[in-house]
Amino acid sequence: MNYNILSIAAVVAMVSCGQSENPDARELYNQADQAFQAGDYASATILLDSLQKGYPSEIGIQREAMSLRPKVIEQAAMLEIASIDSMANADKQFMEQLKPKLKWIKTPGMIEGYWIDDKAYKPDFMNSTGIEARVSEIGQFYVVSSSNPSVGHTSITLVIGDYSATTPEVAYDGESNYRIGGGEVITFSPEQSDTIGALAAKFQPQTLPQNIKITFNGSKAKKSVNLTTAQTQGIANAYRYSSSIIRARDNEVKRQRLMKTIEIAQRQMQTMSNKQS
Repeated sequence: MNYNILSIAAVVAMVSCGQSENPDARELYNQADQAFQAGDYASATILLDSLQKGYPSEIGIQREAMSLRPKVIEQAAMLEIASIDSMANADKQFMEQLKPKLKWIKTPGMIEGYWIDDKAYKPDFMNSTGIEARVSEIGQFYVVSSSNPSVGHTSITLVIGDYSATTPEVAYDGESNYRIGGGEVITFSPEQSDTIGALAAKFQPQTLPQNIKITFNGSKAKKSVNLTTAQTQGIANAYRYSSSIIRARDNEVKRQRLMKTIEIAQRQMQTMSNKQS
């Protein structure tokens, strides 16, 4: 919704020709007021915009519209905040339910720790073949793949029944893609990992098909390993936890912006009230 408030200066600067009130302009205002009273703030805003653009010389009606617009803005923002708060409560409850299933990992020498599904954690992961779905300290979901022995893989494909998701290729660079103990490890970025997490989170345990595997797409060969329901749900849990964290953070930013919008609208209403008294 457009939250632009028609400035007082713009209205005062309009030139009045002393003509009688335009009935079409009055009808637009009445429709906007009715939409506002009905709680249809999007329509009220559109109608006020049409009134402002189509009838700038209708000074009296424009003044009324200028008084109505901040009320529309205030109520629309309050309604959106209520929706955000509802989502925030749902996310908080979901994270509280999910967090006991996750394990925090930060060993000596690690720069950053991460969350991982408790059942998916393997201390010797780097010396095995498989994948780990992790959530960083700031809530980002990412995947680490390990192939031992090495197949020169640069990407992975998750297959769940008839569905599949493949990461972008990550060439060997000694950092994101590196060699260790006869094997290789790739740390995929959050952006590169997203399709893997989204596919796993598409299913609930009771809807997962039998055919679940991860394929290491290598220059030497392709290697596939089967994933259990628990392992697949481990990926899904990490992805959902990350999504809740990021959504909560984004919603808080939106909430602060909307609170500022309400503050501006209320100041505008006070200014109009002072001028009318």
